[in-house]
Amino acid sequence: NTLNLGAILSAFRDAGNRQSESPGKRMSLECMETFFYIAEKEQIEMRQVTKTLGYSQAKTHRTLRHLRDLGWVKISTAEEDERQRNVEITEDGKQFNKYLHFKAQT
Repeated sequence: NTLNLGAILSAFRDAGNRQSESPGKRMSLECMETFFYIAEKEQIEMRQVTKTLGYSQAKTHRTLRHLRDLGWVKISTAEEDERQRNVEITEDGKQFNKYLHFKAQT
């Protein structure tokens, strides 16, 4: 079995173009990496994304806002500490992740 990375990149690019007000804008590597990380965890604290992926806080926020705008993640305030944010993959995000796995095998 070979992994079709071209198909995965095309799927991300197409999704980004559908959402973007400026078609042709490329989906960043950080968005893809963050999406896969969150899809694997399903729910995680935003600070853990920052720490694990080694991004600055600003880059994490910017990346997660983009994924939120695509409808793939939900960002919410932690109940136990209003300063903390939780990130959760949405049903659309789960479906896109399944689609990516399918495309990777074709």
